[in-house]
Amino acid sequence: MIEHAFGGDWTEVKLARLAKYLAAYRTIFTGNERARHFTTWYVDAFAGTGSRSSVEVPTSGLGLPEEIYQDADTKGYRDGSARIALGLQSPFDKYLFIEKLRGRAGELKAVIERDFPSLLPRCDIRNDDANTVLCTWCNERNWKKERAVVFLDPYGMQVEWGTIQALAATKAIDLWYLFPLGVARLLKRDGNIDEAWQNRLDQLFGTAEWRSRFYQTRTTRDLFGDREELERNATVENIQGFIQERLASSFAKVANGLVLRNSKSSPLYSLCFAAANERGATTALKIAQSILDD
Repeated sequence: MIEHAFGGDWTEVKLARLAKYLAAYRTIFTGNERARHFTTWYVDAFAGTGSRSSVEVPTSGLGLPEEIYQDADTKGYRDGSARIALGLQSPFDKYLFIEKLRGRAGELKAVIERDFPSLLPRCDIRNDDANTVLCTWCNERNWKKERAVVFLDPYGMQVEWGTIQALAATKAIDLWYLFPLGVARLLKRDGNIDEAWQNRLDQLFGTAEWRSRFYQTRTTRDLFGDREELERNATVENIQGFIQERLASSFAKVANGLVLRNSKSSPLYSLCFAAANERGATTALKIAQSILDD
């Protein structure tokens, strides 16, 4: 059996909070008479194999931004998010699992066939790019009759802002998004960022405003006159605040995220939550924020 290797103690924190929310979500949609008529979806955009082990993911050695998120603090077997969602006492009506690597997608299907055979007919497993699939899937659904929880758990900067907007436009999705705080390493102190990475950051944030958010020009005066200096402000708090503001520009409600750190206290991700449905957003935010603050 192929095991999808990634994570450490912070991974367990992330999955525990996701599990609590999914259980609460399904309780609402089974216990509330007005909500029962909705078909509920769980969507895992980077599903992997459904299992996680203590083996590190190999890197390319090319210094790609995604590789800064690999964490060596692995301590034994972990259930993946897909397995957690499938193992709920009250399962979702439908599941969409997206995995770009064909081998992992095949292994995920085998895991479901073996461990959750009764749920296999509910599962749609797509072997493709998450951004492409999610945008198409959002357009395929009837959001007057359907609701969803979408979990975006990328290794790095794979999620494009256009995908975030597509999810928000449904007015029917609760989003859990593991945002990569490691982008700070791309924000060089002197502001000299490769053009390709600038474009990548534009896609990630959906705007070029990150330049003015993380860099300011300060004017100082000395004996030789005025001098301009570039100041960089790429703190965890500033990056997290910016992505929450960006989410709030599209979603009805956005929670205060949880910073996930490794054993050396290095920040890896911000676990973000956003609710798109205006009517249910207040309740969803209350539940999610209590889970994040716990």
